[in-house]
Amino acid sequence: MKRHRLTVSLFSFLMLILIGIVCSNMQSQLANQILQARGMSMEARIVKPKKDVEIKTVLRWIKKKYPHDSVQMQLQNKYEKKEVLIWAQNRNLHYFPVTQGRFFTSADFTGRVTFAALAASAEVPKLTTQGNTYVVLGGHYYSVVGTLKRVPYQGVKTFYLTTGPNQETAKDSISDYVVYVDGSKSAISHIATYLQSKTWWPDFVKRNRQRRLTLLMPEALLILFLTLIAMAAMALDAWLLYLESRRTHITGDLLTNFILNKSGRFLFFQVLEGVGAYILLVWRAYIGHRGMLAMLLIGVVLLEVCAYIGTLLYIYNHGEKIENA
Repeated sequence: MKRHRLTVSLFSFLMLILIGIVCSNMQSQLANQILQARGMSMEARIVKPKKDVEIKTVLRWIKKKYPHDSVQMQLQNKYEKKEVLIWAQNRNLHYFPVTQGRFFTSADFTGRVTFAALAASAEVPKLTTQGNTYVVLGGHYYSVVGTLKRVPYQGVKTFYLTTGPNQETAKDSISDYVVYVDGSKSAISHIATYLQSKTWWPDFVKRNRQRRLTLLMPEALLILFLTLIAMAAMALDAWLLYLESRRTHITGDLLTNFILNKSGRFLFFQVLEGVGAYILLVWRAYIGHRGMLAMLLIGVVLLEVCAYIGTLLYIYNHGEKIENA
């Protein structure tokens, strides 16, 4: 009987690992969507400014109005479509994959120096000297810090420049750009109003919203299926415990203590399995949002415990009827 319960425990642990792997795959697909969306979330909107003010004025207004918000702006030049200015606050831009060097960091937006990052086949005047590459635009030289990987739906000829309140690129009028804004709904709405513009859905948001359900539904159903199997395994263990208790021929308080001792140790071991599965998955699998994985595993373990206790209570209330059936 102990061998059977050990088998159930190992099987339950395997289900937790499989559920974690499916969660990892889901997060990987979501990460790919973010990459294909030029590093922006599904809350991103297009703003077409009518207000004729310098970019630095807008950035200072945002920093004053929303100093603690996570905001990213990508400004696409109306006249030079391949040029995109990037500015962000309280946000890590590590999800831009590079083949060489790095992408922009928060420090790049606060200084006076403008940096450049190039798409895989960016068409822009460049100068290479002493091992350093510079983008040459309007008599200005911008140091290239990285080259991006090829990603579906991203322009391979685009080049990116930093902008900030103290940088040369922020002296242009924002009305010369189409602005992609990513942040909270409230912040985006106020920014659009400030720039005297409406908001529109970017193509990548429309595309990814349509694809997200079809992409993630199979994984969600698989997680549900694996969870049901894990709950069935726990119900089986409760049945094995019932059979074991019947063979002891004990009754009353002794039977209650027997069940509590066996169940307590077993359920404690299940919690340890959940913790172990989390540690193993974080160590070996791609997990972009650890909180999501933790909540998923906690939910599965709680459902397993409920299935175990519920089955145990049902069997001990109707055990004789079940055996005679």
